Amino acid sequence: MRFNKLDLNLLVVLDALLATRSVSRAAERLFLSQPATSLALGRLREYFDDELLVSVGKTLVPTPLAEQLVKPVRDVLLQIQTVTRARPTFDPATATRRFTIESSDYVITVLLAEVVRRAARLAPLMQFDLRAISPQTPEHLDSGGIELLIAPEFAVVAGHPAEPLFEDTFSCLVCEAHVDPAFELSSDAYFDAAHVGVEWGGGRRITYDAKMLSRSRRQRRQDVIAPNFTLVPELLVGTPRIATLPTRLARHMAARFPLRVVPCPIALPRFAENLQWHKYQERDPAISWLRELLRATAADLPALEEASHPPRRRRGA
Repeated sequence: MRFNKLDLNLLVVLDALLATRSVSRAAERLFLSQPATSLALGRLREYFDDELLVSVGKTLVPTPLAEQLVKPVRDVLLQIQTVTRARPTFDPATATRRFTIESSDYVITVLLAEVVRRAARLAPLMQFDLRAISPQTPEHLDSGGIELLIAPEFAVVAGHPAEPLFEDTFSCLVCEAHVDPAFELSSDAYFDAAHVGVEWGGGRRITYDAKMLSRSRRQRRQDVIAPNFTLVPELLVGTPRIATLPTRLARHMAARFPLRVVPCPIALPRFAENLQWHKYQERDPAISWLRELLRATAADLPALEEASHPPRRRRGA
């Protein structure tokens, strides 16, 4: 089909070329031969009267015009994709869609694990690709590379719909073997202690509590930095170190490791994890169904009310 004398199939090739900046990788992505992809690039260059991609050493670099085309071409293809997926009804029992969701491993543990369990019963043919949030996450959502993003408010991607999914608070996690039954953590002991922290991308992304504490006068000493939340219990067991974690995650870990959850002595605000999707997929029936499943699962999460504790002596008091 042609529009303004352009074969619209060439937009798919252009999108792949701009994303990969390689004729061979674009050909692989599109399941085309390399000569066919080169021929398509030639036709695109002729239509736009621009080289689009130029060789610099062994790599292809987009021209200024090509850089300007990246987002509008991707947006057009996403809108076409939404149109082609439109159906009068959506039946999860027979749906074979594959969803890519980015979140922290904390969210996977406390929420998405239950979501995929429920989906296995309600939509047995549906597939899920769960990926860790990264510095490239905004680009992934913008380009349609992921269907859903679950992230705290400060990591929400501008320009796309978002809604609060669930809230959490912060608690501390300590090794049972290194505390007595009357243990209670004071703020002084908190800052004097060694901590296990979590960072991603070589420190380019830090946790919400670390972001809040970075603005305070006192800084905690992080002796161990883990690349994800999942490894924190292994790094706490058998040590006097402390980890500050979302309360729901801390409780989950304490139920599986010889660890204890104690109230955090530092005033840290509660936070919300937000659900996001691409603006052009607002009416995608499958994504709407999955969003509703996420909402329902989040609504069933255990309450955050703190259990009552008998009076305890403070550590270091």
